[in-house]
Amino acid sequence: KKRAALKAMATLKRERAAKKRAALKAMATLKRERAAKKRAALKEKADAKRAVVEKKRAEKKAIRASGAVRPYSLFVQQTTSGKKGKFDMKKVAAEWKALSEGQKQKYRDQAKKNLSKRRATRQSMKKSPNKYALFTKQHF
Repeated sequence: KKRAALKAMATLKRERAAKKRAALKAMATLKRERAAKKRAALKEKADAKRAVVEKKRAEKKAIRASGAVRPYSLFVQQTTSGKKGKFDMKKVAAEWKALSEGQKQKYRDQAKKNLSKRRATRQSMKKSPNKYALFTKQHF
């Protein structure tokens, strides 16, 4: 009787230990799954943020691609291109002042074209108005 009781107790202990190990294993698996979900959510959030930043960069690049919108800036770009750090702005300014109105008009025309391109680009990037904006525009 005593020996049977001891065997039953040992079996019971082994079963409890096995259950405890199984519970600990399940908890560890659950922790790993939660951590993986959290990492995935953080990665998704970072990717979304990166996408927004990239979109803004692309918009700015598209706007800059229209070129200089001021005649003087256009002149400076054209006269200093290819002269990395080897030009004197005072000399460039003197050259601009020395240009006749006819010569400056060429830069003014090009700057006007660039400005209209830039405005068109910005307009194409504009979001459509929401209901509130439409309401205020109509009623006020």
